[in-house]
Amino acid sequence: MSDVVRALSSEALNCINCGFCEAVCPTIPAFDYRTSMGARGRINLAKEFLSGNHSLNFRDPFESCLDCYACFQVCPAHVNSGVVSELMKQAIAEGQIEDQKHQVAEMITEIILEYKDPLGLKKELTEWSKGLEFENSYETILYTGHMYQLMAYNKKLSEMLKSIGELYRFLTPLLSSLGNPSFIFSKFYDKKIKERSESQLKNIYFLLKKAGVKFSYLGAEEPYPGTLMIDMGYVNEFKQYAQWVTDLFHKKGVKNIITVDPHTYDVLLNKYTKYVKGFDFNVTFYLDHLSTLKFSRLDKKVTYHEPCHLVRHTDHNLPKGFIESIANLILPIHNGKNTYCCGGPIEAFYPKASEKISDKRFKELKQTKAEIIITSCPICFVNLYKDESVMDINELLTFLG
Repeated sequence: MSDVVRALSSEALNCINCGFCEAVCPTIPAFDYRTSMGARGRINLAKEFLSGNHSLNFRDPFESCLDCYACFQVCPAHVNSGVVSELMKQAIAEGQIEDQKHQVAEMITEIILEYKDPLGLKKELTEWSKGLEFENSYETILYTGHMYQLMAYNKKLSEMLKSIGELYRFLTPLLSSLGNPSFIFSKFYDKKIKERSESQLKNIYFLLKKAGVKFSYLGAEEPYPGTLMIDMGYVNEFKQYAQWVTDLFHKKGVKNIITVDPHTYDVLLNKYTKYVKGFDFNVTFYLDHLSTLKFSRLDKKVTYHEPCHLVRHTDHNLPKGFIESIANLILPIHNGKNTYCCGGPIEAFYPKASEKISDKRFKELKQTKAEIIITSCPICFVNLYKDESVMDINELLTFLG
């Protein structure tokens, strides 16, 4: 029995098939209530796999899972369909289920292993730091994880995949054969999102400086953390890559890592510590360092979209506390552990469903009648950025600082 099958059995077979998870799963309505595209449907498909039936379509149901863990919050049997999806994606990536690997996922994994970034970009991802001064010592680093920077490119890539549909099957081998893809991907980005994301990173830099934090930045040497690999099920490849990242940090003398987005914060805290030997760094979120700063109070109604990877994956709720202290906070109907995903994690592969989910969440946020919508995640920001009322929390703090 493989490790994946063993882990799946201990999780999926505890399901009592009550269906509570379907009431909170964002993907089932986004896929027109096809049962296989919801939390309970995924559990039942995993049971089919465990029974030896490998002939079904497993790829779309499990790759469309948002990894938001909403299902786990309501399950009376304490089953996490998100974890089941992670394990089934691993089974697909390892070839335990034949002929269901996603070609784009394969290509992205190969690019990360070769070029240390999902799109092979390096120079473009450091442009935000031009003219900024950093410490000479790498004892404490500001680790962007490339997340803010990649949003502009991801937006264009998602639009391209949406327009070409199944043609990606023919284009992917061509892209893979061309070597370093940066000369292609570097040309495709959303200019407005790129400028906004770079500005948001600069806000974080100046907020930390104002708080008296001393830190450095690896610049062109900064590696992507490998988040997409683990999200797509390529666990063995992730282990190899994450060990390389860890060894690089040790070589540079890093002891403290300040992260700037929920996904990087989550993957370092929960995946690196699980899969990597010697990952002994102190990992923090940048807001953890701003408690000494004083901010003006905003005389406006504000609502806050809580990212799944902060409130569910890491139990980090500091952004909400910041907002409550400086503004009149009105939370949407889904908040706290019951927050509602922005739809971003599946945007590249399932753009139409992702858009439905983000539209629903945006509507909930607007129903609060708040004048400003705050996020604390670059993925959430881009997916909810449907009008100028949406801001990243670092923009709000910079404005009030």
